[in-house]
Amino acid sequence: MKAWFERQPASIKASFFALLAAVLAACFTLTIRFATAEIHPYQAVFLRFAFGLILMAPFVLKRGIGTLRTTRLPLLGLRGVLSAAEMCLWFMAVLYLPLAEATTLNFTVPLFGTILAAVILRETVRIHRWLAVFIGFIGVGLIIQPGTAAMQPASLLPIAAAMCMACAGMITKQLVRTENTTSLLFYLMIITTPVSLVPALFVWQTPSLGALGLMAVAAVMTNVMQLCNVKALQLADYSFFVGFSYLRLPIIAILALILFGEVPDIWILPGGAMIIGAAIYVALRERKLSAGKPALASIPAQDPQAAVVMDDQKST
Repeated sequence: MKAWFERQPASIKASFFALLAAVLAACFTLTIRFATAEIHPYQAVFLRFAFGLILMAPFVLKRGIGTLRTTRLPLLGLRGVLSAAEMCLWFMAVLYLPLAEATTLNFTVPLFGTILAAVILRETVRIHRWLAVFIGFIGVGLIIQPGTAAMQPASLLPIAAAMCMACAGMITKQLVRTENTTSLLFYLMIITTPVSLVPALFVWQTPSLGALGLMAVAAVMTNVMQLCNVKALQLADYSFFVGFSYLRLPIIAILALILFGEVPDIWILPGGAMIIGAAIYVALRERKLSAGKPALASIPAQDPQAAVVMDDQKST
């Protein structure tokens, strides 16, 4: 089977890895829904990061402690706090919202990233990207229907999570100039684990073996998803890859219907199409403008560890 797979064209292999990453992202979300049915989302966040830290340890030991030297601890710390906040907000969204709605609203990460790049980093954002951002937020309005009886306060959770992820991504774009991938991922885990423990202590209850198992599986899935993202980007251009990351929406919608009986709201279709279309355009446009520069390819995901992949393959 391995020999057969190696003989396939690069596009086929890239499609396999990208599709597998999308499936794992959907399964990660479903795993969190099952886990938070028993334990509080804050506790689930802590366990996710704690298991992630355990999984990262062998890679750090293999590469050597010297790879962790840094002079940018304040930025790494801020990134860790934002990532922990993003995860808490996202886990609550998964618990309280229909999964298709939560996932769709979380796709606004590239839209917030564009705004932050223009306002804070003073990057030049031309009319086409601003128009895409505007269309994307029209899609958000269609889904959450602000000012009407149909609006749920919980709908703001995945949007707030997307804002935190965009802020963390902006910081990562600065860190990537001096830090290697192992360092970035390790400091993410070593900072978010104690930070997420603080709110978890206020709601702590002894988790069952089942809940612990679910969170361990979730951590493994995000690590494998990260690897699949890297493999896909090594085999194909980002423009080929980016569409696959949004396939988790129909996968989640189908599985949520089967497992939880969740029927997506009719406004998910036009609103989601506008958000995803705008996000893809923004991501591809940013990729084109940064061609030839070592940077991060933004891969929408609910997990900070799986949300960024280094373009500079020498550091992976």
